[in-house]
Amino acid sequence: MQDIYEVYSGSSIDASFIKSYLEENGIGTIVNNLLENSIGAGWVDPNSGQGSKVSVSAENYEKAEKLVREYLDSREKE
Repeated sequence: MQDIYEVYSGSSIDASFIKSYLEENGIGTIVNNLLENSIGAGWVDPNSGQGSKVSVSAENYEKAEKLVREYLDSREKE
């Protein structure tokens, strides 16, 4: 089993863009939507409004971190 590392935690909208951006660059992702997970479990986590988490395998972590920083930096310039 591979180690998985979180590269982003925040809004579900940004998580969706980051997932697409990483996959366009050949990096597989796992997205964990906190609200959907809590609803699926039959209850709503009061912190679920904080969004989603994007994770990648250990072998892609450094490249993914760089790409996520690039994405977030480009959003701040807008």
